[in-house]
Amino acid sequence: MSHLVTIAPAQLSFAVHEGETILQAALRCGIDFPNRCRQGVCTSCVCKLKSGEVRYDDPQPLTELDKQQQFTYCCLAYPCTDLVLHHPFIRG
Repeated sequence: MSHLVTIAPAQLSFAVHEGETILQAALRCGIDFPNRCRQGVCTSCVCKLKSGEVRYDDPQPLTELDKQQQFTYCCLAYPCTDLVLHHPFIRG
């Protein structure tokens, strides 16, 4: 099973396969997705979750402030549904 992820405002869409993080799928699809550490530390891949639901393996990387801000750490996040994310620096 896969889920469709759309990145706004670029309106780029790609499929994320089971067991694949959002970042892994974006890079597999050739999308120039900002990333560095791939461990949830540098925050370059963080998007705002506009719609949908994601899950993380333990330990949960999000702080309470991250959750309030609807931040999604794409290097660690697995989609549970189709998603719309916002990242201002990703271009189509």
